[in-house]
Amino acid sequence: MSQQKPYRNEDDIYKKKLFYDNGIEFKEVKGRMTREYVPPTPVLMSHANQTIQSSAGLVQRGTSHYTLTLSFLFSSKKEYADWVQFIGSTHKFYDEKGTIYIGVVNGTLDIRAVEQETKYLVSVPLIMIRKQDFEFRHKAPFVDIDQHWAKVYIDELQQRGLISVYNSIGEEVQYFKPETYINRAETVTFLTRTYKYINKVLRGY
Repeated sequence: MSQQKPYRNEDDIYKKKLFYDNGIEFKEVKGRMTREYVPPTPVLMSHANQTIQSSAGLVQRGTSHYTLTLSFLFSSKKEYADWVQFIGSTHKFYDEKGTIYIGVVNGTLDIRAVEQETKYLVSVPLIMIRKQDFEFRHKAPFVDIDQHWAKVYIDELQQRGLISVYNSIGEEVQYFKPETYINRAETVTFLTRTYKYINKVLRGY
């Protein structure tokens, strides 16, 4: 199971993406990722977690942080400007294994104008921590099931990861809509998730 898509595994192919918080939602950085990629590097027994939490509003997680440098080619000045105005905000990174990291830009950008100064090649240093994984850690229940007769069952399936509480960019979904009919696509999706969950339990990992 992966964090980006809980019902797929780490061997599947995931597209690397960087998002920034614009105060309303996480928006994807529009530049094209370039150059050789090095996965996030762990720095163990670190005190940096507390530092980046106070500046980015993050929650305590673990004893290590990760360093990462990404290079982007922005095809226009507008693409670059849309992101750089929020450079001090929280960033979220999707890696190639389905893992999600949260953190901030740390250090000075390496910016070069290319192709007759019509594009920008930017190297971005980041310090990040791993986002909590989805399974068995859903602390915020759906807000519309408090008085529903099936609340206990809905909560249990949510805790087991069979009902996703995150949308496609990792944000929490607040409403379960218990009286809405399920369609064929949703039925197949739920059965597939259940099969993968049972298979994981039987394997023991």
